[in-house]
Amino acid sequence: MRSATNPRARPCLVVIDEDRQFARVLCATLEAAGYRCVSYQRYSESALQVEQPAVQAVLLDLAAPELDRLAVIARIRTTSEVPILVMTAGDSELDKVSALDAGADDYLTKPVAFGELLARVRVAERHGQARSCSGGERVVSGELSVDLARREVRVCGLSLSLTPTDYKLLALLARNLGRVVPREQLLREGWGPQARDPHYLRVYMARLRRKLDPRRTGIRFIRTEPRIGYRLLATPTIS
Repeated sequence: MRSATNPRARPCLVVIDEDRQFARVLCATLEAAGYRCVSYQRYSESALQVEQPAVQAVLLDLAAPELDRLAVIARIRTTSEVPILVMTAGDSELDKVSALDAGADDYLTKPVAFGELLARVRVAERHGQARSCSGGERVVSGELSVDLARREVRVCGLSLSLTPTDYKLLALLARNLGRVVPREQLLREGWGPQARDPHYLRVYMARLRRKLDPRRTGIRFIRTEPRIGYRLLATPTIS
């Protein structure tokens, strides 16, 4: 639990949701967990808020017309790398992929389990901090280091040999550390705009995982998001 002594010192979360009742309950839950919560119903009112350094994450409902919800994500991304978590009432793969393509980091399906929500917010905070420390040239995930300027990959200090396609896929994941990268975007990066068959991607990602764990320790740097895509973890896990 975070200290509530000075509310202004607490991390701020921006909630954008047209459902006032849900937003009220959501904010109460977040504030009880030690966050400061600012709620908006209109997307246009909220975009400027994320320019403030205190904002740790944006929770964005996808109930509005597609143009509005994707436009606000794109607008936020023009000025800020703040983590964006989208919430959707359905399980539409297209909705999730469209939001991720626009620049969102993660997604939750309504009704939201508040325990999971708080866990996702904490993860988003860590990913945001990790990206801000990466400097944009060198991305670190545990013992994995990707130097984007030198096109050099190291695991446990040892240089790793990757094929051009392997490197392109890993570099895209590294540039989006902690974010879900949709399958379609990875396919375009690896095989061009006409690529459609996800089988290629599954094969290459399986091979890339093996190369990233040469000692077969079970360390997992890349997580599969079923039917959506993949993400490079800021904090690797043991499979």
